[in-house]
This record gives sequence, C-alpha cells and structure tokens, in this order.
Amino acid sequence: MIKKTLLFIFHAHVPYIRQSDENEPLEAAQLYEMLSYGLLPFLRMCRRLDSDAVSFKCALVISPLLCEMLKSSLWQERYGVYLDRHITFAQQELKRTSGTAREDIVRMYLEFLTLNREDFHTRYKKDILSGINFFVAKGCIELLATSATPCFFPFYQDMPEALTAQIEQGLSSFREDFEAVPAGFWLPLMGYDTGLDNIIKSYGIDYTVLEGQSFLFADRPPVNGVFSAAIGESGLAFLGKDSTACADVANPETGFYLHPDYLDTDKDVGFEFDEQALSPLFDVKKGRRATGFCYHRRGGGEYNAAAGALQAEKDAERFIANRNAVLTEAMELLGTDTDPLCSVSVLPLRFLGKTWMEGMRWLEAVFRKVAQRRDMQCALPTEYLKKVRRIQSINPFYASNLPSGYADELINSSNDWMFPRIQKATERMIDLAGRFRNDQGLKERMLNMAARELLLAQSTDWPLMADAQISADYAAAECEEHLAAFTDVYDSLGSGSIGTDRLIKREKEYPIFSDMNYRFFGGKK
Repeated sequence: MIKKTLLFIFHAHVPYIRQSDENEPLEAAQLYEMLSYGLLPFLRMCRRLDSDAVSFKCALVISPLLCEMLKSSLWQERYGVYLDRHITFAQQELKRTSGTAREDIVRMYLEFLTLNREDFHTRYKKDILSGINFFVAKGCIELLATSATPCFFPFYQDMPEALTAQIEQGLSSFREDFEAVPAGFWLPLMGYDTGLDNIIKSYGIDYTVLEGQSFLFADRPPVNGVFSAAIGESGLAFLGKDSTACADVANPETGFYLHPDYLDTDKDVGFEFDEQALSPLFDVKKGRRATGFCYHRRGGGEYNAAAGALQAEKDAERFIANRNAVLTEAMELLGTDTDPLCSVSVLPLRFLGKTWMEGMRWLEAVFRKVAQRRDMQCALPTEYLKKVRRIQSINPFYASNLPSGYADELINSSNDWMFPRIQKATERMIDLAGRFRNDQGLKERMLNMAARELLLAQSTDWPLMADAQISADYAAAECEEHLAAFTDVYDSLGSGSIGTDRLIKREKEYPIFSDMNYRFFGGKK
C-alpha cells in the first residue's frame, strides 16, 4: 500500500453580479478572469493529462453563485465579447511589437486567448460545467458541495435555521448543476466552530476540510496532526489543511510564485498604457483595470516564457520533495504500522492562473511527476478516507482560512455596520418562515425573494471587499441594497400590501436559485 498521499482541493468563487442591460461594473472582470485563467486552462490541463494516460486526482469546489453566472446567457454573451476584444487587442499588440523582444510574449497571449475562445464556443458550447462533469464521471475530479452563498458559518451558530437555509439551497443548486452526489462539504472561508459538524452530517455528508489550527488546537490534538483524517462525535470526518504545503506555493513573501523568472502579474498594461492604446478593451475614463497583458518578470526585465516554464518544472520537483520529506519524517515518528498519511493542499483556482500565470503548468508537472512515483500518489478525498482504519475523535477548534486565522477581516471599522443588520434581517426571515408556513401565489414569491436577498446579503464577499478596500463602495452598495430589498418585503407583509413592481425587477436582476424555498428558514424538517 502506498502510504504517502497528496490531496489537492481547489475552490472557485466570484461575487454575484446582477443581470442588467446597463453597462457592466468593473467587478464583472472577476468572472471573466475566473474563466480565462482558472476554469478553461484547468480543463485543458485535465484533457492533456487524460490524453497522455497520466493518472491525476483532485477535488474541486465551484460555488453556486459562480455556477449561476456560468449558466447565464447574458454573461456567456458578455464573456464572448470580452474574449473578442482581448484577441483584437493582442493582434494590435502583435503589430506594435513586431521585431522586438516582446513579440514572442504577445504571440503566447494570442494563442492562449484563441484557445480560450475555441474551448468556450466550440468545445463546450458555452457550457463549462459540462467539462467539469466529464472529468467527474471519469473519476479524476471529486466535487464538494457548499452553501448557497459564502456566509461565515460560525456567525450563525445561534441561528441554525439560517445555516439550514444556506445548506439546503446549496445542495439543491449542486443537484441541478452536477451529476455527482457530494460526499464532502466546503465551509466558506473554512470557517468552523464547535457543533457545526452535527448540522453538516445531518445532510448525509461524509467529510469537510478544516484549517490546520482547527486540528492542532482541538480538545484532543490528533496524534497524526494534519497528516491523517479525524472524526467528530457526529461521525463527520475532518481533513486538515497542510499549511506548510500551501505556504510553499502561495505565501505572499516566500511562495513559489514570487520567483524572479515568473511573470509579474502586478505590472499590467491596463495601468500603464495610454487611453488610445487601451481603447479596443475598455474606456479608460470609466476606470482602469487589469487586462492580463503583462510583459515583465518578477525579477525585472522582459519576461521569458521558456525560463518561466522551466522554473515551474523545478518548483514542481521542490514541492514533491518537500511533501515527501515531511510525510517520511511523520511516518518515522509514528511508526511503520500507521495508516496512510496525507498532505492536503487547499488553493484558490484563480490563483493558479491569474496571480501565478505559470501555476497550471506547475500543477500539471506535479501530477505527471507523482504519477511516475511508486511511493506517493494523488487521490480523491473519499479514496483516501476509505484507507484510514484508525481514526481519532476530536472536537476541532474555531478557525478560518483568513489571514487573521479567525474573523478579524469580517468585522472591523471598515465593515462593522454590515453584520448587525444582516443578523437582524436573519431573525426576521426566520420569523416570517414560521408565520407564513403554507402561503402560495404572489405572497410565496415575495417570501422567496426575501429569502434570496438575505442569502446574498449574508455573503462574506461584501465585508471582505470593504476590508481590503477593493471595490469597497460597490460592496457597501450591494449589501445595502440586498438588505433594503429584504426590508421592503418584510414591511409589505406587515402592512398587508404587496407590490409587484419591485418583485419583478429583482427577479429579473437576480435570476438565481429558481427553486428557492423560504421555508428553508423554518429549520430542517
């Protein structure tokens, strides 16, 4: 039996952008970048590995909000326009850089964008989720379910009805979008606190993934640390993140992606070129933004794609060597009779393509090199859990994957007005679900709208954007509007007057969760 296992878990999410015929906000770029640098390159990597008969296994979380946007005909059309504009810009850049050192870099971008367009329109016919389902069916990818919106579960522990609504809607969306039955559940921001395992396990979920400190500060610290699974009193299995493995890759000061030979994705022409040069992409007067066109290496000077690719191979070897050394040392300390040990790497999918352009090449190299070894393997979480014979019972500690380790980023001077109002609205929604248990027709639609608005308001996207001062005004306005729309319904129900104009407008702007049932807030039946 191979006793050293690498588990990779990638998560993909973007804030939901309302559907509107008006000009799209700058924040829509996050969706386009997730497609261009995350999902499409990831699927191309999977196809190359599959074509070469290279065994690869990983787990993936795609948030329901991202799935809703991927299925939207409006956003599919807009992404097609985005690709066309960027290809036109690349062609313009190719003429401008002809005969210079940058010509090869531009050709690389043009080929990359053309592949994205071919995959999006021709191979997948705009249905990206079909590509994910294909590799899930082949046993290469395991999908984890998650909540309807990325709410921070520890904040709502004293309101279990709110967590029920988030989980119920999240699972409903999963069943609509994917053909698999989820064994794992992804806690947004990996936020965990005592007792949450009981709620999650009640839905037939087998495991979740926790931060390393949740394991190490547990009431009974696991003998195997984060290198083996543990279990809660409810029967829910826990996998602990290997923080060292993740730091090797993504630490903001020492991570692999900072090597001098890699592309400096912070120096984007969208913030350097003049208005005329950028006109094929966007109107500079409406705000500058990243274009994906970067020409410099992190160490200074012109980027060399061959040097970057070579370094990605070296870093893949370093990553595997580091994991092998750590797992070997753990096995020596624990004895030869120990269960198989694992190293769990948890990374945002967007990081591997946008922040670290060579990241997908690195990941592919890791899969290829591990497949050639006899002492190490990549596996799906469920495959690994089946091999664990002795599993320790623990009560994990409160933690999250935020930089603070807890929730400092979610409640501070930049956003502390949000949660008290969301909490009050949640209490009111629970009250509505109890008072109007069997209503139908227009009243039911209004109550479903209120539930939808509340789920969106509970998203941690808004306080995190405010905390980081990235689109802070946009985040505040979105949170405010969701709360105002919820309050409109609440006040209307109290007065007995229900208007349809607001309802129709909001349903058009947020055509998500079509099976939304406000009774979810009545608690699990």
